Amino acid sequence: MRDLGSLGVTAVVLTHRRPRLAGDVVRSLINQEGFPPEKIIVIVNGEGGLDDPELEESVHMVHLATNSGPAGGFRAGLLSAFDDPSTSWAYLCEDDVGLFGLPAPRVVGLLHYLGEHPELSPIGAVVAYGRRFVGRGHSMNVVPHRGDPPLVPVDVAAWGATLVNRAVVERGVLPSPEWYFGYEDFDFFCRVRAAGLAVLVDSESARAVAVGQSSKGRHVAISGARPTDADEPWRAYYVARNFFHLAKAHGSPIWAAWHLAYSARRMQHAPSNAERLATLHGLLDGLRGRLGEHPRYVRDRGEHEQPSAG
Repeated sequence: MRDLGSLGVTAVVLTHRRPRLAGDVVRSLINQEGFPPEKIIVIVNGEGGLDDPELEESVHMVHLATNSGPAGGFRAGLLSAFDDPSTSWAYLCEDDVGLFGLPAPRVVGLLHYLGEHPELSPIGAVVAYGRRFVGRGHSMNVVPHRGDPPLVPVDVAAWGATLVNRAVVERGVLPSPEWYFGYEDFDFFCRVRAAGLAVLVDSESARAVAVGQSSKGRHVAISGARPTDADEPWRAYYVARNFFHLAKAHGSPIWAAWHLAYSARRMQHAPSNAERLATLHGLLDGLRGRLGEHPRYVRDRGEHEQPSAG
């Protein structure tokens, strides 16, 4: 397996309160993807780290003073990765991405394909699962068919496991910390495209994780290892609030009107009163223009405890 460090790529793993899951991702980057440990940066968003002190010693650990959300965490990761002039690509990984069954090794094949197809440039990012906007701001998961090109254009994506080109940061595009959590990834990829850079989905990866991109599939994928979305009603606050900012920045007033109607339906079908209240609060704060972290809506546990070997 070729040393990915020699191909100009640095891996960035963002974690908050998930040391075991983050450790699994780092071990996978070393053992399956072929990253040398010195080419892996772990951004610890306030609390957490890795489950193995020796593993921590082998990689570059960056501890942020507070949890700045995915937006602030990946911003710090991109700046840290591209501070090394030999880095042309940053491979951004969420700490739970190992639960979704992405093909491995993946990165070396993508880099070779990109090198052999310069006509695809200028490329901003290659994502593992992407979406396209449909109608009034709704987004649809994109799953290329077998026989489609290996890389297919999309509008936005979740962070997942994403290759980001140095050109993105050189054009001044970075995640915006004020978004904190919720559609901060959509905002980033919209601005990548606005900067004249393509966002492409890796077709093989998209097909491999397609089942896990539905609500039911996501629940099955994560439920044994970390709290599900239903277990974390705080998430609904940011989803409800930040869509107003997405509509204003990249959509239209029609998007916001659709979001109000859709949120009313979500509250009807919410699994708990806590989620209904979080959604309502998010809608009110979104209409008021609030951004940033809300101290009432934060993660209190990151992963499930695993039974001991005994």
